Amino acid sequence: MTSVGDLPVVFQYQRALDEFRREGHEPPLLKRMSELISLLDLTTTLNSALSSEEILDAALLIVLGELQASRGCLLVREEDGRFGMRAARGLPGQAPAHAPLSGDAPSEIVLRESGLHPEAFAAYGLELLCPVEKRGRTIALLGLGPREGRSYADDARAFLRSVAACASTPIENGLIHRELRQLNQRLSVKVFQLNNLFDISRELTASFDEESIKNLVTSTLMGHLMVSRCALYLTEADGVSLAHERGARSGEASALLDPAATALVETLRMPLTVAELPAGSLKDRLLRTRMAFLVPLRIGERTEGFFAVGERPSGASFNEEDGDFAMTLGRQAAAAIEAVRLHRMRVEKQRQDREMQIAREIQQSLFPSVRPSLPGYELSALSHPCYQVGGDHYDFIPLPDGRVALTIADVSGKGAPASILMASVHASLRALAGTLTPAALMSRVNLFLYESTQANKYVTLFYGELDPASRRFSYVNAGHIPPYHVAADGSVSRLGEGGPVLGLLEDATFDTGSIVLAPGESVTMVTDGVTEAATPDGDEFGDERVEAVLHACAERTADDALHSLADAATAWAGAAGCSDDLTILMLKAH
Repeated sequence: MTSVGDLPVVFQYQRALDEFRREGHEPPLLKRMSELISLLDLTTTLNSALSSEEILDAALLIVLGELQASRGCLLVREEDGRFGMRAARGLPGQAPAHAPLSGDAPSEIVLRESGLHPEAFAAYGLELLCPVEKRGRTIALLGLGPREGRSYADDARAFLRSVAACASTPIENGLIHRELRQLNQRLSVKVFQLNNLFDISRELTASFDEESIKNLVTSTLMGHLMVSRCALYLTEADGVSLAHERGARSGEASALLDPAATALVETLRMPLTVAELPAGSLKDRLLRTRMAFLVPLRIGERTEGFFAVGERPSGASFNEEDGDFAMTLGRQAAAAIEAVRLHRMRVEKQRQDREMQIAREIQQSLFPSVRPSLPGYELSALSHPCYQVGGDHYDFIPLPDGRVALTIADVSGKGAPASILMASVHASLRALAGTLTPAALMSRVNLFLYESTQANKYVTLFYGELDPASRRFSYVNAGHIPPYHVAADGSVSRLGEGGPVLGLLEDATFDTGSIVLAPGESVTMVTDGVTEAATPDGDEFGDERVEAVLHACAERTADDALHSLADAATAWAGAAGCSDDLTILMLKAH
């Protein structure tokens, strides 16, 4: 406060005014002096180092004292445009915290009798509203109640205009200071949030346990938003399911399998209160579980689920900063969960690759490395797996007395399990071939597979023994595609004598068939990758086309005929590609 001599300026002017009164000066001069002193006191108060509330309260008292008004208030514009109570004296007990203005704030002094803003005059018991303007905008309203036996004449309103002019800059400075303080608070909150998010991000990226990630994110969200319950829902193929929950009683937040709920979740883009959701099963469930705020989990342009949190014990609402933090945390959570899933897929892919490599090695080790040399006969074979590992197999097994066993088989299933099953069949045939008749051999292999494999695993197998000296070919067909016997005259017959597939029936019995191969005749064994090769329209290659190719290649070598058949089946499938493994084994007599 500015001082002259030993007394503040206001006190010196007040002493001078008292002397003027004692000397009997004219009332108008005395009134003008009093107003000037009040304005000086007001200006001094508004620029003092007191708190903003104390300054405004003291300033209101000065104006009430000068005008001898019974009540008054000072309303200051807030961020949302409303005018909030900042200082008040003598108002009714139920006076509202914000001025109930009808329409825009006044830009000129308004009296009660004008009929403008009747709600404000009635709510506070006022007689006058004086705007405080800065840069053409009303930033505050000074409201005054009745004066003791006097009205607000022109001279009083002139004083109020001077009051408004004096108050405009300090009030604007107060508003700017308040905005800066709020901005600093927001910045502090943002810094705190960013530090939290940074720390959480490091923890999320270091973890490959999905449950730990869900627990960390829900705990963080609950702590930051100061709530006691939180649930994480994720969209699945069959609906929206509960992935994690904290603070909900058992069974409160059970899975949502409603297609309508799934469709609604996929449209969520920003945080919203549960009350803002459209009516439906999702809103009903969240209300029943006492959830209040919902935050979508976004990965790119997709919504993969949402967090639902309960009400705050304090009753405080969720603001924009809460939504921003929750959305950022939700993005980190969704990315971390997606990373875990991708990691799990990579691990599974590596496991499958290792399994396929083992299966490939097993399968390759089972195929014969060389073809036996049989005077008067040709042997040719090939196997093309449809995928990395096939379920087909063929073998040449040397037998006593110069005989040889020929086998072709197709195992149900793919991958390592099929390779292991085929290895068992391969080992059994190698161990037993030549010691039993073909029919007895099939019975032993069937019983072994029945007792050692799952109920849905089986093998189709054709087993034949050739005696080159007698030209007799004895065989058993265990549920396999009957091989094609092409006679010297070009006619084709099928070798179907035998029994059921191996491994399904415990007491299966088998019969042995036999043929004598004359010079120029052949036996061609195939798997269903040949006969069932299909066009994009689903038309299969079929037996008739196999027979036609074999008939056309009757005069050619076994290798030529075999490759011609394989090429014809592959060309038939065309763009459709293979649908099963393709294996061919051919025996031709000279």
